[in-house]
Amino acid sequence: MPTLSKTSSARLETCHPDIIAVCRELIKQYDFSVLEGHRGEKDQNKAYEEGSSHVRYPYSAHNKKPSLAVDIAPYPIDWGNLARFREMVFRFDAVAAVLRARGEIQSHFEYGAFWPNFKDYPHIEIKEK
Repeated sequence: MPTLSKTSSARLETCHPDIIAVCRELIKQYDFSVLEGHRGEKDQNKAYEEGSSHVRYPYSAHNKKPSLAVDIAPYPIDWGNLARFREMVFRFDAVAAVLRARGEIQSHFEYGAFWPNFKDYPHIEIKEK
């Protein structure tokens, strides 16, 4: 069974409890790395300038405390294999649905892989009502 590395665990701990719960359950069945949870001003603006984010600080869900977004990638990471990213998103969504049904989380999620104008395959965020 896969487990989160110390680095992935530390990054995940900066996130909303519902994101943490889904990721801790997902890792039991699917190996992935946590690339980022909370992102401060300097890192957010750098991500924007490099084109890996479409918003400046403080407008990303990553900028909240706790972070309302997480970036995860299937492990081992192959940026060219988008099918693995889609599979990971579908698995994340299925695990989240089970946890919601059990009453263990309340959140619904939005996936950067499905954004029409800016594809962000690792990005998962809590959907605001």
